[in-house]
Amino acid sequence: MKNKTLKYNDQLIEYQVQHRPSVTRRIHLELNKDGSLRIVAPRRMSRRTIHRTLQQRVSRVAHFLADARPRMRERPVHRYVSGEEHFFLGQKYPLEFIQEPGRRGSISLIDGQIRVIVPNSRPEAVGKRLSRWYRHQALLYFSTRLEVIGAAASWTKDHAPPLRVRKMKRTWGSCSARGVITLNTHLVKTPAACIDYVIAHELCHLQELNHGKDFYALQEQLFPGWRKAKNHLKTRAHIYLV
Repeated sequence: MKNKTLKYNDQLIEYQVQHRPSVTRRIHLELNKDGSLRIVAPRRMSRRTIHRTLQQRVSRVAHFLADARPRMRERPVHRYVSGEEHFFLGQKYPLEFIQEPGRRGSISLIDGQIRVIVPNSRPEAVGKRLSRWYRHQALLYFSTRLEVIGAAASWTKDHAPPLRVRKMKRTWGSCSARGVITLNTHLVKTPAACIDYVIAHELCHLQELNHGKDFYALQEQLFPGWRKAKNHLKTRAHIYLV
């Protein structure tokens, strides 16, 4: 279907609409891989309503594009080749390949490099192995920090809550009604302070379910540096969530 166009001052902004069942209330702004604007809308929202809503908020749309497109250009494209840099705990480390046919393969962080021993160095195979390594490291590191930070949260009664890790596109962490904390595997790429912030944030949700005044008072008590860490994740998310 032909793209629609918004007018903002002397600028014309083209967009395309995607109706998504998982979106039930609000319009979401996203970028396609080519940098064009994609509007994700509730399934039953008409295109006329979408256009009217966007035109009423066109300055926000323009500001979103002005902010998102430069970030998209900064977003790393991983080819999983020797020397390519990847984040771990806020630092960049180059990949070093050691090809040993017949071996099962392994990954280790050693001598300032992520050393990858593989039977073959096909990018897709390396990418999958690196993804598994990140998950393993995330589970180990998050478990340790959850225990440490949880010990300072009196409401946990010295019992760390259940922990799960999984890849998520936008969310760093969540806390279920049953008290299970889920953390984004990509979080292990961020600085240690950011990891502690997200863990503290979710621990606070065990006591305060919403983001009210009492929640922020609790978060300030458990992790006073949360504002700086939150801002880092907000402004640099695009380089970690890949």
